[in-house]
Amino acid sequence: MANLMTTATRNRRLSILDGGWGAQTGPDLMYQQLEEGYDEGPENIALICTHQSWGHLRNIVGDQPVGGCLTWTYRQLMKAARDLAIVWAGYGVERGDTLVAFLPSCVEWALGFWIAAILELTFVPLDPMTLAVNSGREQEYPLELLKTSIVLVSNIRDAYNFDELYPDLKKSVRCRIVCHERIDFFFRGWINFEAQQTYRLRASNAGDKPHRLAPEDRAVADDRVAVVLFTPESSKHPPKGCPLTVHNIRTALVNQYILPRQRYLVTCPSSSSATLEAVMVSWKRGAAVVFPGASFSAQMTHSAIDLHHCTRLICDPLQLEELIKHPSRSQRDLDSLESLSVGGGGVRASLLAQGQFALQTQWASSFLTMAEGFGVLGWRSVSLTDRTLESVGTVMPGSLIKICSVIGRDFRVLSRGEEGRLHVGGDAIIHGYLSGTANEHFYQDPEGKRWFVTNYLATMDNDGLIRLITELKDSEPITIRTQ
Repeated sequence: MANLMTTATRNRRLSILDGGWGAQTGPDLMYQQLEEGYDEGPENIALICTHQSWGHLRNIVGDQPVGGCLTWTYRQLMKAARDLAIVWAGYGVERGDTLVAFLPSCVEWALGFWIAAILELTFVPLDPMTLAVNSGREQEYPLELLKTSIVLVSNIRDAYNFDELYPDLKKSVRCRIVCHERIDFFFRGWINFEAQQTYRLRASNAGDKPHRLAPEDRAVADDRVAVVLFTPESSKHPPKGCPLTVHNIRTALVNQYILPRQRYLVTCPSSSSATLEAVMVSWKRGAAVVFPGASFSAQMTHSAIDLHHCTRLICDPLQLEELIKHPSRSQRDLDSLESLSVGGGGVRASLLAQGQFALQTQWASSFLTMAEGFGVLGWRSVSLTDRTLESVGTVMPGSLIKICSVIGRDFRVLSRGEEGRLHVGGDAIIHGYLSGTANEHFYQDPEGKRWFVTNYLATMDNDGLIRLITELKDSEPITIRTQ
């Protein structure tokens, strides 16, 4: 298989593609991704949380909020994150620490992400339902593998359950915060999100944006782990941690084309790769993120589209089915919605067509979601005629894809149109799971290119478009022999 990637660029018969040059290696920080969006217009809307009131956290934001629900501009979000970063640094939080958020989609989740970018922390969004009363210890995340310094939970019940599930972290975590319920000062070591120190430590003569780090401090930014996503957990297969570096994320974002002032309505879970990708693309381009609720509601989603003139909807297949059939759809004006993006493997083309018709969008498409790396597949053109309902797109710059045989040990690359296992690679893909768990999914070919073996059966057509056929069970064995 020597020089197969080079040969494949001239041979359209093989199911293998190299996306070419991606994000340039350099000193960019995660903070700079957010700064680009800020610079598009500090008074542009950055975040709308329809389920949180206009006065929520008004002491932290420092200004009179606008709108009937929580609606913050880039200037407000940046200033609030900067001020809280000062407070949390005062608690002893340091660069390289980890922020864990057991939160639904909300303003505190967004602030946690922005603060992590400012302080160069690792942001870890986790499913808040795993802290439910009867969750059981089998759903415990391996947080001992991370330098966890800050933990965010919604309420007192979740605080109790966190202490029970993670007793070894009680001493090492510097800052444990309850976000959506008032508690007494230092309740069992927990504090309120809206801490009094915010106002005392506020830098009154500072600008809205924090100062840049010195160039020598920025040289190692590429390899820093910016985010850890966990794969969906089950009783048989515990969650696997996926450490995404700054370079992984920048590669995934560099090719995304979004106009400022667009409004992204995101209904996927707060711990999903789909949500993370959507908010990062929006905030990098100066667009707005709209969270219609702490949990999914078709009625609240329809209402948010109508009231806030959302232009793009990001959801999963089950949510789309609810949006199509819910009676509130006919009671709302959805004319502002331009596009529909449905995340998940093997989304039916018929469901996308129904969604496009029911929600009156100009176009609809599905996309591949995986915690191991996003932005591998997509559309190189913004032209609607290049998109198909059956495909999740083609390889993007900085990435690699191929369809290989599922029989045998050498993963033979198949011809175009043949069904096989989807392999993805390139700079957007992580190097491996935390602690080496299930790392047989990762390998390096003789040319030094890194690959990840997905659980999807797929085909590649003559135009290089990928169609997902089905998702294999986690129990399917993977045996890799590098060629």
